[in-house]
Amino acid sequence: MAAVAVAACHKPRTPEEAFRRFTQAVTDGDAGALFDALDQKSRWAWMTVQKSHREASDIILSNYPEGHERERELRRFERGAQLGSGRALFIHEVGAAALAKFPRPMPVLVRINLASDGDNAFAVLSSHLSLPFRCGPDGVWGYAGLADDAEERQKRALGDVELVRANAADYERAAARNAH
Repeated sequence: MAAVAVAACHKPRTPEEAFRRFTQAVTDGDAGALFDALDQKSRWAWMTVQKSHREASDIILSNYPEGHERERELRRFERGAQLGSGRALFIHEVGAAALAKFPRPMPVLVRINLASDGDNAFAVLSSHLSLPFRCGPDGVWGYAGLADDAEERQKRALGDVELVRANAADYERAAARNAH
């Protein structure tokens, strides 16, 4: 049991180790392990999405007047606000669908092609599937094939929270005008 705990905590320092971690998550059908196998930028994007949803929900509860718009906006951010982490949000929103995109069992690794920048690599499989991996600033490698989606969700979430802040300020100004 101790060996399993150590293996779970081990951070991949090579693309080969990252590929093994990713493959194990896919083989096990484990969306949480798939999140753990993602590159740092993707994981951080999901954390930002979850925190943005929580912040938006808090602002709405504090500043939006009772009514239909408040309830609609709360429902929109409810899941992210209630879940305690980016990992949990990833599992809920895309985990099963992401896992379903990969064959099980995973085809055999033929080779790892390291890009000239040294921070990107591609695992080339016997099925000719090529999987992207990226090294983070901390030297830890992870699967980068879901990065574009994670980064797009992060942009949307940051934009959404800015809009919620602006709307909240408008509601505060309107309330102040009506109080006089």
